[in-house]
Amino acid sequence: MKQLSKPKVFSMIVCLVLLFTMWMFRTIIVPLECSSNENLKTGLQQMRYIRRNLIRAFRASRSSEARLLIEKTLLTLGNSLETEADSLPTEPNGLERPEVCPEYWGDVSKDKVYFEDVYKTKTCDRIPLEELVEILLYADTCTDGKYLVDRIRLVYPNIRIQLALGMDWIESACSELPNVHVYVHAKDNGVTWEKLGRFGPPKYLLIGRNMVDFTHYTDIDRMLRVMNSLQVDVVGGAVRLEPEGQWYLGCYQSTLRNFTLRIHPGYDLSAQSCAYCDYIASPFLVRRRFFQTAMKSSSLSGPVAFVQMFLDSMYRTGVPASNTVACVDVLFHVAGKRYGLQSRGISETPKSSWVGLARQWVLNRIVLPGGFDYQWTCDEVNIDCATYKHVGVILPGCCIEELAKCLKGFLTLAFKHNVSAFPVSGTLLGSIKFDGGFIPWERDADVVWDAYKYPILDGPIRKSLEKIYECNLGQLVYKTHFGLNISACSRITNNSCIYYQLWSKSWEIELYGDPIITVHRLWGLRNVTKINLNGLWVTAPPNPGRYVRHVYGDNVLGHMQHWRDYDLLTGWARYTNVENEQFRICPKAFARHSCLRGNYLSTGNIQFQDSVL
Repeated sequence: MKQLSKPKVFSMIVCLVLLFTMWMFRTIIVPLECSSNENLKTGLQQMRYIRRNLIRAFRASRSSEARLLIEKTLLTLGNSLETEADSLPTEPNGLERPEVCPEYWGDVSKDKVYFEDVYKTKTCDRIPLEELVEILLYADTCTDGKYLVDRIRLVYPNIRIQLALGMDWIESACSELPNVHVYVHAKDNGVTWEKLGRFGPPKYLLIGRNMVDFTHYTDIDRMLRVMNSLQVDVVGGAVRLEPEGQWYLGCYQSTLRNFTLRIHPGYDLSAQSCAYCDYIASPFLVRRRFFQTAMKSSSLSGPVAFVQMFLDSMYRTGVPASNTVACVDVLFHVAGKRYGLQSRGISETPKSSWVGLARQWVLNRIVLPGGFDYQWTCDEVNIDCATYKHVGVILPGCCIEELAKCLKGFLTLAFKHNVSAFPVSGTLLGSIKFDGGFIPWERDADVVWDAYKYPILDGPIRKSLEKIYECNLGQLVYKTHFGLNISACSRITNNSCIYYQLWSKSWEIELYGDPIITVHRLWGLRNVTKINLNGLWVTAPPNPGRYVRHVYGDNVLGHMQHWRDYDLLTGWARYTNVENEQFRICPKAFARHSCLRGNYLSTGNIQFQDSVL
């Protein structure tokens, strides 16, 4: 019987998975034709979530065949999404008035100069806007606040406004504003915005963060229409910096992986001229109830407070709890450079303002648009590395850096003082599997060194480790009854003769003094083999790949957690082919993005690399 090649088998599996996905879409779509509006909303949200994941899979796939299959599935799903979205009623039932009247695309030829009024609104008996929407504002001074209120009144004369001022008193000009509730002693932070959202009966809130001017381009009816037709939770728009006049869409995507948050401009999915976003830069329309829930845990200031809000809804439970769009035709006038702190977007927000978010989300790195790459030590963001040496979780990058600093320090000093030393066991395996990195669930590090050179370790190397690398070298331990007679030890043992333990704040490094240094076996070659260890080229066995395969068995490139996580008594126990199983269950106490299961596959190293979205 002819066997199928592995690429063909993989392609067949991909096809079957995608066909099953398409069948699943049909099971969602068909019953919805006769379902309730709420069921229709749920089905659309599920399909939209699946589609966004497929788009990300398409972007990450390196197989052209897989990309074509995903593209065909996306096209099928896209048609279904558009059909269902168009049929979604904005009116709950015939007995209730709609929140907004429908619009239609008029004759472009009748407005060739400005293209201002091509889209027309049909006349209908709707709920008055002022009964539906309330505007929340923050201004540093009464002058700025009154100006903004006056500008809003030119477009929406009767809408209710909550105004927070950064002043200690209310000037008469602000206290006399009609239908405006003014609060003083306020700060531009999550607590203030959440408090402003507590008052008033309107169903929706327009969160006017960083808003300094207002025109008819901030079309609340358009946002209401999108919220109803697309069944999303947050609707924003483009922004224009005032007074500079610079325009941009302000739609961002995010990834939360390897204890790193990345925020990147752009969008994967759009509908009705609105881009789906993980985070938006603009003010936005939101349901009051949703906003109160989302902002409860956001006590941070400036844009970071809203990054926290959007992150919470995207990543807290593992399944996005919200859908956010930025509509290209809705324009918000936000603070430019002359407004100081109020003008800061996420890229202009300094590193110090992100520390609170990093601590809340257990992050040691945040990468922002414009090349801003903020990194912290574990101490700066309150990460305890010992906590993450646990079954089912991955180590924070700052913990790996602490290990790398100490280990590289020892190997550098060993080379300087002509002491042969090289990484072994999981440390060597990590460099091979992760392109010079460490195993992401490492517990310690292992090094073999030339036992004959022990006086050098006890002398200059010990002093330099403490002074330069903040590591401490323990006391010498004899592994045999020969003590320091290395020659005698070498004749009867296949093991180490002496041993030191090297430690930093969170790590222990096992230093095994061996009488025979296998890396010197060159087989006629001129130089020893070197491997990359976190940017440092260090001595290794002649054939490092052969070494680890012979130690750990076949498929050493597959991922297996530490031998202690499998309740084994020693690292020499055989536990190959565990990569065919799922990673161990992650305890609930850990942040979701630190869990191996659900975030990482049991094969491949690209997923652990420092990569973009």
